[in-house]
Amino acid sequence: MNNMLTLEEVKHFLEVEEDEIENFLKIGKLHAYKIGGTYLRFRKEDVMNLRFEVQPRKIKTAPNFSLASRILDFWKFNNFYILSVVLAGLILYIIFGR
Repeated sequence: MNNMLTLEEVKHFLEVEEDEIENFLKIGKLHAYKIGGTYLRFRKEDVMNLRFEVQPRKIKTAPNFSLASRILDFWKFNNFYILSVVLAGLILYIIFGR
């Protein structure tokens, strides 16, 4: 029984949800075995082989942001603070600058 995995172990190992495992079962990429008539188990070798097919599509490259998009994002998230500092400086200049 050492070479058998539970459904939870397979989900964790492949980093997929249960519906995706069910899809693998339907298309024949993974085989399940019932132990004792009710407990679903998977062969570790089958899961290891499937992992090499599943993992490459999970790897995502970081998006390449341009300088303009970074500046725009900075402005969107910080415009209130930037405008507040400018306004406070302007008020202080009007009060004490003359």
